[in-house]
Amino acid sequence: MTKRNRLLVLLALAKAGCSPIAEAEFSDIEVSRPDISIPGAPAGVPSSVTFSFSLDSASLGANKSLVAQSNFVAVDLHRLSLTAKTGITSLSFVETLHALACVPISKSSKQSSRQVEIADYRRRTEQPASATFEVPIPEPVDLLPLLRPSSTEPYQIVVIVNIGGQLPTAAWTADALMALSIALRQ
Repeated sequence: MTKRNRLLVLLALAKAGCSPIAEAEFSDIEVSRPDISIPGAPAGVPSSVTFSFSLDSASLGANKSLVAQSNFVAVDLHRLSLTAKTGITSLSFVETLHALACVPISKSSKQSSRQVEIADYRRRTEQPASATFEVPIPEPVDLLPLLRPSSTEPYQIVVIVNIGGQLPTAAWTADALMALSIALRQ
């Protein structure tokens, strides 16, 4: 049975709320979001733009059942990277980056009931030109609180990113990649 299949079986058992019988840890789970649209900024002045992307938290094991929720021991974010796709070829202009993940209070709301800070970055030295920007995450970020939705919250995690610097004036797109680890007790 492949690592992915074992994870799917354990997630299915967790959703069903089965009693603990084993422990498992899955590392290097990659979740990607392609073609995120990012607006252009005013020309000639340092500025910032904010963009967001969503994840289906049910695919990571989110469950409204308290029994099923207790099967998750840890869900940690280890890596977040952005890769330029269209409109630009380098992300070396990024001077500041603030990212957080949150759970909206409803499907139509932009208000958040819970949030977790992912990164608060300020560039200290010049960066070489590169299409990929690895967001510095000094220690794993605990996402487990975001996988425990209330009865009214959607199965959704919204990642909000604000980048600052001498930004491109034209809109551009990027892919986001998140690397997670999940520990289960079944």
